[in-house]
Amino acid sequence: MSPVAAPKQSAPDQPASGHQRVPASKHFVSHEGVLHADSVPLDEIAEHVGTPTYVYSAAAIDEAYRGIDAALSDVPHMVAYAVKANSNLAILSRLARAGAGADIVSGGELARALKAGFSPAKIVFSGVGKTDAEIRAALEANIRSLHVESAPEIDAIEAVAAELGVQAKIALRVNPNVDAATHPYIATGLHNSKFGLELDVARKLLPRIIASKHLHLEGVACHIGSMVLSPEPIGDAVAITAAFACECAAAGAKITTLDAGGGWPILYGNEERDAQSRAIFGRAIIDSMRRGGADKLGAQLIVEPGRSIVGDSGVLLTRVVYVKEQSKKRFVIVDAAMTELIRPALYRAYHAIVPVATKAGAPETPADVVGPVCESGDFFAHDRNLPEVARGDLLAIRGAGAYGAVMGSTYNSRPFAAEVLVDGAGFEVIRVRQTTEDLWRNERNGS
Repeated sequence: MSPVAAPKQSAPDQPASGHQRVPASKHFVSHEGVLHADSVPLDEIAEHVGTPTYVYSAAAIDEAYRGIDAALSDVPHMVAYAVKANSNLAILSRLARAGAGADIVSGGELARALKAGFSPAKIVFSGVGKTDAEIRAALEANIRSLHVESAPEIDAIEAVAAELGVQAKIALRVNPNVDAATHPYIATGLHNSKFGLELDVARKLLPRIIASKHLHLEGVACHIGSMVLSPEPIGDAVAITAAFACECAAAGAKITTLDAGGGWPILYGNEERDAQSRAIFGRAIIDSMRRGGADKLGAQLIVEPGRSIVGDSGVLLTRVVYVKEQSKKRFVIVDAAMTELIRPALYRAYHAIVPVATKAGAPETPADVVGPVCESGDFFAHDRNLPEVARGDLLAIRGAGAYGAVMGSTYNSRPFAAEVLVDGAGFEVIRVRQTTEDLWRNERNGS
């Protein structure tokens, strides 16, 4: 299959209309001029916890998980949450209790998933660089499957399994060469990506895998990238993967899993078109699984959504430190930085930014919203139309529930921010703000 045309590498920060787009949400709504997370005012959280702080809506997480689960209800399936999107234990344990599985990519995420209560039988381990120690930990925990992404990895898994005297359950992650039409940094399904096995390579590996006493090929997987607005590319990839799963079964493998990966999107506000609904994504994946023939194998369908479960659930709450006029520009300097949300610096990603205290009809003018870190790349928005704000005002940066806290750093010796979960009429601090002393707790002071 020929890949479709590559997407634009970045979308405009400011829509042509002059007004920034803010995705609709029933979980972050203004009441009496104050933005709330469900029924809790965000200024109340800031008063109690300080800023910068990530604030998540438990109801939004529950709703998103149930929506994806329902979209696949026609077939045996498992929703394996991509732990990398947001790995806070409180969120992980909530999803584990709801019945989710876990998609992990490191030994640390394995430990977190087990700590949070995920059944090992519901954990799948992806990633191109698993170490022997990580493989050993996964086999000792008896997880559902290790997703293999290279021939040398098969050798490593087989050697560790032989050493432990066990049979390693594996799935082949194939690279179907389907373009996800997303940002190049989060596209993973083309042959020039580091991820997955080309189909020809996977076919050549089949005989040795099936013949091995220490390998059990239980599934085939794919993942073509994140933020896929249309289900067609995912459907094409699933159909190719399903057909290969049938080849594996015909060669003697006992295939029990077809893993369609993730990619289910959210809307940040600058997309040129809306994303399709969860129901349409689910139907496209199921139809493609059947088109490829994997339904006849009795295989369980696995999907690995992350962003689509937690992305819309969170905001980054930040306070204005200064407003600076320079070179005919307005700079809104806030106490959050690229250390809390690196996506704008890394991908030029768009996040809607709204004042917590709102005034209907307030005029808007362009501003750069920037942090205090000593990097020119430390920004959240360029020339973004915002109402007048002043020192001490609170802003909420939307869509921060995924790839916010997990990508955080302590650059410039900035302690990690707090995380808060709103559940009903109350809220709980689920990660205490790091102290300055915590920054050097594991360091040696002098000789």
